[in-house]
Amino acid sequence: MAQLNYKSSLAQYRRYLAVIREQPMFAASLGLVLSLMLVIILVSAALRPTLVAIASLLGDIRQQSEVEKKLDEKIAEVTAAQAVYLKNESRLKVLDEALPIGRKYAAWAIRLEDVASESGVKVAEWSLLEGKNFSVSLVGDVPELKRFLAALENLRRLVEIESVQLAKEKELTLIMKGVLKSYEEKQD
Repeated sequence: MAQLNYKSSLAQYRRYLAVIREQPMFAASLGLVLSLMLVIILVSAALRPTLVAIASLLGDIRQQSEVEKKLDEKIAEVTAAQAVYLKNESRLKVLDEALPIGRKYAAWAIRLEDVASESGVKVAEWSLLEGKNFSVSLVGDVPELKRFLAALENLRRLVEIESVQLAKEKELTLIMKGVLKSYEEKQD
């Protein structure tokens, strides 16, 4: 077996590299490799912000689609509520008469006076105390007072009658005290 002389092999390899370095092909390929590496680095540096922006926009799109789904659900709920409202709109007028939002006592007082005149009863005295308590004195004979009380029972406005007194002075007098109800009051 022949012994390997590494010194001479190394010297031959060095001479080979020196020859290749002098050739234009090596210099061109080295320039090409370095240019490709520089282009890759620059492209990745240029695309990184774009890729980050794209990822951020994709996250925003997902978030906006969730918001859109929730808004669609709310729109569906509002549409359903509107359908129920439209279906019951005529009944709401009756409810507003029976239990109005706010006081609206003047309308009730006018209606009470109309019922009194239709029944043949005369309103002698009328007072509204503390904004919701009322007292009314009516003068008339027994059949007229009965008609008035029957008509009063048929009024839509919720009224709590606290006391009714019947007195005979010059004429037969009905004194009624009560409370007008409205939506803002807490019902016990």
